[in-house]
Amino acid sequence: MKRAEGLTITEVLVAMLLVLVMATSVSPMLTATMSNNSSSRTRSSALSAAETWIERYRSGQEPLDTVGPCVEVPTGKVTCTYAYDHSFSGDTGIPSHVSDAANLKGQFERFRSVLEATPVSSGSNLSLWELKVQVFWKEKEEKSVTVYTRFTR
Repeated sequence: MKRAEGLTITEVLVAMLLVLVMATSVSPMLTATMSNNSSSRTRSSALSAAETWIERYRSGQEPLDTVGPCVEVPTGKVTCTYAYDHSFSGDTGIPSHVSDAANLKGQFERFRSVLEATPVSSGSNLSLWELKVQVFWKEKEEKSVTVYTRFTR
């Protein structure tokens, strides 16, 4: 009797079992990789948001006194706190927030930002400021990035 070409049911079942074992062992690694990728993407967006705040201060678009969400203490330090999903169009004391509200909302709505501008020294026409920008976001717990710079105004 001549044997028919093809695989037996046993060979097919063994092959399926091997594929199942391999898929089961690889899936936790794949899940962890996707989670880390998402976390890295959010951190990159937070760094971009921090850099945007720095550029806005350097270009003079952000306040260095008490207005809107910003508070100045007697030492001259100005702290601005923007909650998650802050309404920039409601910051009527800061004209650049009202005019750029849609762009600001799109970039910052997922984040909470705390900006601290501290005067370092002043000359006849310009003052040197140190700016600390903290951008927070929520994953399983709240995470943050912090960026420092100095600028003159």
